[in-house]
Amino acid sequence: MKIKILTSLLLFTFFFIGYAQSNLDTLFLTDGETKGVKIIEVGKDEIKYSYPNETTVYSINRFLVEKIKFSSGREEIIEIPFKEVNGLNDVDQVFVTYNPIEINGLLNLGELYSKATGVTVFSNMSNVKNRSLDKMKTEASMIGANVVLISNAQSRGNYYGNENSPSQSTQTVFFGQAYTSTPINVEQLSKVLQGLKLVHHQTHSLNRNDFSPKSEISLRYDENRKPVINQITNLEVQNGRLYASIKGFRSKTDELEVIRFQDGILTIMEKHKNSVINYIFYTEGSDFMKSVQTIL
Repeated sequence: MKIKILTSLLLFTFFFIGYAQSNLDTLFLTDGETKGVKIIEVGKDEIKYSYPNETTVYSINRFLVEKIKFSSGREEIIEIPFKEVNGLNDVDQVFVTYNPIEINGLLNLGELYSKATGVTVFSNMSNVKNRSLDKMKTEASMIGANVVLISNAQSRGNYYGNENSPSQSTQTVFFGQAYTSTPINVEQLSKVLQGLKLVHHQTHSLNRNDFSPKSEISLRYDENRKPVINQITNLEVQNGRLYASIKGFRSKTDELEVIRFQDGILTIMEKHKNSVINYIFYTEGSDFMKSVQTIL
């Protein structure tokens, strides 16, 4: 009799667990994680939910969720404005927001500042504002960010002056913060890059006082007309950031941060005074390195 009762209790428990699980909603996050929860509200900026058998309400940035699968079977795809940004060619993909809620859960990469001034007192105020914003997006892309939060903006119009005061052209200044929705896995990447051989191909630089970034080909050859090979000799993680030491490579500072590694192309970033600099390296896995006749 006791065995029958115990069996019945076990069957009931399994049935209850299965029923409870089948009545859960599922959040599919952008980082690949899934959460079995009970959705309370799908808002414009946040999704609110609670865990099974709990009353505490949690919230998550809507843009960190790719999809919701409700217990009813219905699925809702979340339109995410964050795009992949892989350097200067993707500046237009940088997402700009004035809403702090939209950056909840993203990794903060630091402060941004941008200023643009008209050339003459007849300069178009809108064009100057757009130029200042483009510079901020450019700087964001060069430090590994794909999202910009504008915290403050200041603008002045053209002033034609008089005998007592000089003329001033229109000017716009933006203050903000840079974020990434896809931070690099520093522990995993450090294992991949350790001891890697590479070739310095390009250098991009942006001075906050300049109109736009500058780019130059940095490829150098040895006496045998083969690309000069550098090598990563040390990698160090500091405050969640990955820094590299590269043998035979000259830079302005000792803080070379790894911000991007894709398709065998490595981007190293450093900051010097008012400038942000990107060093683009081709590594052993790149198409370029595979095509050159050199001993790695």
